[in-house]
Amino acid sequence: MDDKNERAFVRTNDNIPVYYEVLTDGALPGVQSDWELLFDDIEPKPEENPRLYELLFDINQKLNILLNHMAGKKDFNLPEARDVNISGGGLRFFASESFPPGEKLFLKTFLPTHARVINIKCEVVRSIPNGQGGYEVAVKYVDMDETTRDKIIKYIFAKQRKLLRSEKDPGK
Repeated sequence: MDDKNERAFVRTNDNIPVYYEVLTDGALPGVQSDWELLFDDIEPKPEENPRLYELLFDINQKLNILLNHMAGKKDFNLPEARDVNISGGGLRFFASESFPPGEKLFLKTFLPTHARVINIKCEVVRSIPNGQGGYEVAVKYVDMDETTRDKIIKYIFAKQRKLLRSEKDPGK
């Protein structure tokens, strides 16, 4: 994410789950689970709480981690923090470990506004200490298809609209 490319996309801050795994030999881990594919067909109704979908995603990820740990398999790490800055070109998140620039990661996150599970292959741009024993990790997306990028951008715009509405009408 050079400064020129980094700012080519609108961005937003949010608190969403981000699970990460170091890619070895550039190979993607496993295929998308059947339950994750179900999220692609779900569009929460306005009266529904999208947080429910996020909680279901989070619970399932933790169960997968636990089951894989018990089976002796390596799987996604649990992040220490969920605060992210996301754009159509990259993402910044906080991790308990540092990654060298150029390291390839596989991220799995959930976009609650539209109930979307997003799998992202990315490359570390920087990893700097955050002063609290962790690291601020910035990544740029690699080999991302435009459909996935569009989902992220739509999520960002929906998040910004929601923020603008709440600023305009603080009673709601």
